[in-house]
Amino acid sequence: MYLLANFAEPDTTRTALMRSGLELLAEKGYKGATTREIAARAGVSEITLFRHFGSKEALLQEAVQKLTPPVEQVLPLRTRNLEADLLHLTERYVQMLEANQGLLVRLLPELARHPELRGAEGPAGFNQAISSVLEYITGLQKAGLLREESPFQAALALLGPLFARVLLFGAMGVHPPFDLKAHVKGFLEGRRRGQR
Repeated sequence: MYLLANFAEPDTTRTALMRSGLELLAEKGYKGATTREIAARAGVSEITLFRHFGSKEALLQEAVQKLTPPVEQVLPLRTRNLEADLLHLTERYVQMLEANQGLLVRLLPELARHPELRGAEGPAGFNQAISSVLEYITGLQKAGLLREESPFQAALALLGPLFARVLLFGAMGVHPPFDLKAHVKGFLEGRRRGQR
């Protein structure tokens, strides 16, 4: 469940260059990720990089736009047990974050420093992933399993603490105990349909 392994394109020269570019962007920052190193890591010549993308900026812009969290592997099939479904979602979400922790911790500040890389609307793949989670929560609300509230607010309440725990505490090398079952139960308190 790695973000970099989830490009929609088959494993081509372009994909290898984008993967290498993102890795080096995360490791060395925008200025430190040279076209020579990106090409070498991808196993191609620098001329091939320029032939495919024209510039480092164009390569990295496209790579960031195509970064897609594998949300389809995180969202559970709906069963008759809402608590078990949400526990499955949170467990898989934590696994996805942990698998990509180093990349995300280093990549997010670079995207903040270089907004031109993420585009006006943000990374399309991340927007699609967020939409999938919001649709899932909206579906639970329409099915009468969760009370009506902003799907974004519900998603933030369910997944936000996990994001903070894995990325922020993980970056500091701190791993406080966290009970996912208790977290899901707490999320459901007052959120099940008919509760206030």
